[in-house]
Amino acid sequence: MQRPMSRAVPALRLPRELAAGLITRATGAAGHEICGLLTGAEAVRAGHDLTIANRATRAADRFQMDIGQQIEAFRATRRAGHVIVAIYHSHPIGEAVPSGHDRRGHGYPAIPAIIVAPGAEADVIRAWWLEPGSAAECPLIIEPAEGAAFL
Repeated sequence: MQRPMSRAVPALRLPRELAAGLITRATGAAGHEICGLLTGAEAVRAGHDLTIANRATRAADRFQMDIGQQIEAFRATRRAGHVIVAIYHSHPIGEAVPSGHDRRGHGYPAIPAIIVAPGAEADVIRAWWLEPGSAAECPLIIEPAEGAAFL
């Protein structure tokens, strides 16, 4: 189902509206991590947010996707002819930097992880290539809103 995104790809692209929606949901999640999948027609640009319930018992600093919703999200992605562009979750407190738990628990090394940290001092949304022993930042471009013009 997944066409792996090459780590040589210049950047992962995220529409501003989608980024704003993630930040809004993370901010309103009452101190719990949010999680889900970003999908799209191509592996380098997210177009859709498939929100998945966080079933972790320590939801303030962990996430565990509801397995039934995750399977349905995989199926819906396949039916739409799309691919999983990124797996995302939030850090209600702290920065958009992967924890050791994030690195160890990310089971899809060919799919970047996006971390949303609404209270971050620096970048609020960052993308990462995660493996159990390492994390490498994946370039992320937040695209301007549709019809936006810059002077």
